[in-house]
Amino acid sequence: MKENINDPRRWMALAVLLTGTLLPPLDFFIVNVALPAILKDLNASSAHSQLVVSVYATAYAVTLILGGRLGDIYGRKRVFINGMLGFGAASALCGLAPSPTVLVAGRLLQGVTAAIMGPQSLASIHAIFPADEKNRALSFYGATFGLASIAGQLLGGVLVSADMFNLGWRSVFLINLPIILFAIPAALILLRENRAERSEKLDIPGALLLAAGLLTLVLPLIEGRENHWPWWCIVLLILSFPLLYIFWHYEKKQESAGGSPLVYPSLLMKSGLRRSLSAAFFFYALASFFLVFAIYEQGALGHDTLATGLAILPLGIGFFLAHGVVRRLPKGLVRVQPHSV
Repeated sequence: MKENINDPRRWMALAVLLTGTLLPPLDFFIVNVALPAILKDLNASSAHSQLVVSVYATAYAVTLILGGRLGDIYGRKRVFINGMLGFGAASALCGLAPSPTVLVAGRLLQGVTAAIMGPQSLASIHAIFPADEKNRALSFYGATFGLASIAGQLLGGVLVSADMFNLGWRSVFLINLPIILFAIPAALILLRENRAERSEKLDIPGALLLAAGLLTLVLPLIEGRENHWPWWCIVLLILSFPLLYIFWHYEKKQESAGGSPLVYPSLLMKSGLRRSLSAAFFFYALASFFLVFAIYEQGALGHDTLATGLAILPLGIGFFLAHGVVRRLPKGLVRVQPHSV
């Protein structure tokens, strides 16, 4: 990794890496305002609309750590480009979907490929930037992630309302293709290969156990109310708890044996990590607000997609104002523990 630290093209490479940071959260939020149009055009049920959102989020969450490990082992540039190619193919499948089932399948593939592409950006930033530039590069990373979270809903409203080439809601997925067509050649030219100095093995059993546990938990919560809680929903919901327990026990056993678990349980004993996870929890808890807000704006208030997208704009302005305020807070208000994690 040392050969990349003084790379004279590192700031141009950062622009390419931030594309991989932008797309995963953007595609999570951009569909919110398009859901009513999707339901109408594809004659989909409300359960399908929930799956369009939750399948992406679940697939992304389950695959994220595994995606990071792939970059450590096989090279982050290679995995980044392949993840972006897969994300582009999945976006095309979503944009051309003839039925709700195909759209949900496309969203599943989007979530998996986003989780393969996304972690390479942050890991590569740590690898290619020297210590005195790393904080500045990471500030761009954080701003891009936040911008995607806020701007996704606004962009979705603009695209659906504009109805370019009569694409309607399909444009919220197909907009990814020109971005990816630009980013992949740039990545081939500007990025240098880097990987972890000590590669760990992939925890395939752990990933499968986590996927099974989350699927049996999320699926009945989505389908249960729509189908008046049939027996199979109850069974899956009950089954999720032992599956998640088995996953956690397996991870602890792997760590005790000196293996490479998907999650290191001992890390949760670190107070710094617990605080970070708590902050991340409250940040991602906002995701449900964006979905409910978009549905309320269109379903209850009767606003069109453009008005719904614009209604979220004050939150985006507040986000950037808060970002500037936090950067100017006295350093004494922040307790730094460099060796706590």
